[in-house]
Amino acid sequence: MSHPSIIQPSRPRSVGSVGSVVFLLAAFMVPAVAGHAQQATGPRHPGLYVPPASSYITDPAETPITLAFGSAKVSDIQRQLNAARAVDANSPIVLTLTGRYRIEDAPLTLPSKTSLVLYGTIEAAPNARASSLIAIHGQSKVAVAGGILEGNDQNVAGIDVEGSTKINIDAVTIRHTGRDGIVLSGSGNTVFDSGSVITRCDISHAGGNGISVRSITQALLLDNFIHGNKGTGVQLSSAHTSLTNNDIRHNNIGVFDDANNNLISDNEIDDNEQAGVQLASTSSGTAVMRNIVSHNEANGIDFDGSDNLVFDNTLDNQVNLTDRSAANYVVAHGTPLNAPVSQYFYPPTIDNQHSDPVLNGVSRVDVTVGSEDITAVQATYDATRTANPNSFIVLHMNGDFALDGTAPLTLGSNTAVLLNGTIHVTGKVSRVITDTNPASFVSISGGTIDMNGKGKITGIYFPSTTMAYIDHVAVINGGVPTKRTSGGMIQLQRGSGYNILYRNTVNESGGRCLWTQYANAHYVVMENLLSNCNMDAVDFDSSTSNSYAIGNTSLDNYRYGVFIEQSDSYNKIYGNYTTTRDIPNPPGHGIGVYNNATGSGTRNVTNGNTAFSNTNDVVDNGLRIGSISTATGGVAETAHTFFFNNVATNDRGEGILFDTQFPGSVANYLSQTVLAGNGTDLKSQYSNGATPPDFFNPQSAINLALNRPVVASSVASDSAAGNAVDGLAFTGWEAGGGQPSASLTVDLGSSVGFQRVVLKQLDAHSISLVRLQASQDGISFTDIPRSVSRIGAIGVLSFNPVTARYLRVTIWHIFQGPIGLREFAVFPQ
Repeated sequence: MSHPSIIQPSRPRSVGSVGSVVFLLAAFMVPAVAGHAQQATGPRHPGLYVPPASSYITDPAETPITLAFGSAKVSDIQRQLNAARAVDANSPIVLTLTGRYRIEDAPLTLPSKTSLVLYGTIEAAPNARASSLIAIHGQSKVAVAGGILEGNDQNVAGIDVEGSTKINIDAVTIRHTGRDGIVLSGSGNTVFDSGSVITRCDISHAGGNGISVRSITQALLLDNFIHGNKGTGVQLSSAHTSLTNNDIRHNNIGVFDDANNNLISDNEIDDNEQAGVQLASTSSGTAVMRNIVSHNEANGIDFDGSDNLVFDNTLDNQVNLTDRSAANYVVAHGTPLNAPVSQYFYPPTIDNQHSDPVLNGVSRVDVTVGSEDITAVQATYDATRTANPNSFIVLHMNGDFALDGTAPLTLGSNTAVLLNGTIHVTGKVSRVITDTNPASFVSISGGTIDMNGKGKITGIYFPSTTMAYIDHVAVINGGVPTKRTSGGMIQLQRGSGYNILYRNTVNESGGRCLWTQYANAHYVVMENLLSNCNMDAVDFDSSTSNSYAIGNTSLDNYRYGVFIEQSDSYNKIYGNYTTTRDIPNPPGHGIGVYNNATGSGTRNVTNGNTAFSNTNDVVDNGLRIGSISTATGGVAETAHTFFFNNVATNDRGEGILFDTQFPGSVANYLSQTVLAGNGTDLKSQYSNGATPPDFFNPQSAINLALNRPVVASSVASDSAAGNAVDGLAFTGWEAGGGQPSASLTVDLGSSVGFQRVVLKQLDAHSISLVRLQASQDGISFTDIPRSVSRIGAIGVLSFNPVTARYLRVTIWHIFQGPIGLREFAVFPQ
């Protein structure tokens, strides 16, 4: 039986406080400024990945096998590694390498349940005959962390993963490989591999692709820097993969996708020789959202395939979009796009009340109404539609409006509502705004729907819409949070295409805040502020599939922050924050993946969902995977859930609650969960043939400088000293101009031992002279012997162990150019 490790954050991290909740509320409630459109911000800093400190790898009863080598031949290391695995087939192995190792005829080959912690360098020998530096073939639960893989332009890949599952690759620098930097492959695009991850890697100057991901499902690529590769930065020939928060630049193509149901989000994709993002004709169901795509030479996004989405990207290329398929969707946000082939939608919003065409080839008619009864608004709207049957209607509602009858405001296809005011519910009504069934291309933006405390009312209900867009709407006062009612404040069902809920505010309901149902449409639920609902902030219900909940904030909701339930499949959930800290005896769950048989039959499996980088603080349960039957003879199962690097802290009950039932509840996998301050970190109770959860928490390379306080002698504008110690290779510190030298001093927090420093220069072509100095008090510094060195793009400085609290690096440029560091890493070995 496996259990998760109790993983503590590597340093204290604020994941929620009363002050932060107030700040979040204030930030969301600031009125939008007309004419100003939000732009994508690309990768966030710090990154999505929280490096955990694992207490064990797969099971608390394990005794890891430890192997450590300084100077040694790879053949000797391989022989001892193979011998250790032959003697003990099940225990995890932690292999630590601190020297410099040369690959000649064969790669270093890693068996299952092995964590390689690399502080040194593995390099290709001249005329190396190996196909890669590291090989992982047909294995499971293998990790590579830290260090440098130097290809020396030989015909090798950096890391070659074939037919394997549950692979974690973190913070590895891979350079100058003749083949791909990393190849990650599994058992096929329809086989659920329960998660492999590449995080915080720096991959450059590969003769092939930076990263190739193929024949695998549920892979995650987070916080990587992929640059200067001759092939594609990232090739996605995989399914249900998330490429998120990466910097991808100076490759041939930035990202190439020729498979299905992938997510490309929050990346910066710049200066590539051809397209920034290219979706091939075989791609389908891929969403390209919130990326910065700029200065790519051929085009920003080359868009083919079917059922793909482009939304909320910042594009600055000579050709922003090359549009090739009528089966795709483009939702322009902020500025119009030239998308003559796709199903194009550019709804005016409260912060961008443009006058451009909303749909291709459809004329636009604007009509404005002032404060009046909704019945009168309906009459004006209907008359406008009758007079202009082939036009897109933009209805401007300015002022206060009363809904005192029984009929909601009902919209037809090709309609946008700009609500610059408030709708007050004063009569008995079940819905405030709805649309016809079916409808297409309907949007609502801005304003407030005030239910005046009336329960059992839905603010916005769309029964079957193709391309619904609900933006910056506040729906409030829909009941008493402590008294459960049915329904949701905003509810979407069926339809097709992509239905988008973006930056809305919901407060006070006896039901759900946001509620989606059925697998017909993809739902994009992003950056909403959702509070004081009796049920869920976001409820993905009734087979919701291939949808996204991203960056939502859930405050004091009584059931779930994000609830993935009832036969939901293939959804991707990340960057959401949940707390119930202001409720006595905090109830509820953070992220739940659950299935309940409410009838006597067998419900379809809740299957293949992925949740990563979510934060849950002060709730009852942080993370839940479960299934149950509430009807005699019913069967409900939850399978192939992948929870990666979620934070569950200060929870009254369990950090992780696992309670599945029935034989189809299999292959639920959790990796690198951050748990701290919970009543119980894990409660595992599987029954009726369900299998236990599976865990893998590989060892990491310990960077003593990571996110520590740092002071620079000078800082250029638009730079920050902390960027050198944030673990992200695509950020950096640049010193102020005009100085012959500059220094950076890091506070390691206490007097600790270290003997290796890695410096990555901001300018990869610079040659510099550096000096290291140590101090106990931060005032008096002493030179570290053998640490004055000339370095190029990457400098690895090794010396006899030093014990100190403060470490300073001083840099002198030998040639003209900016002084700065992308990374300043300090290692104990």
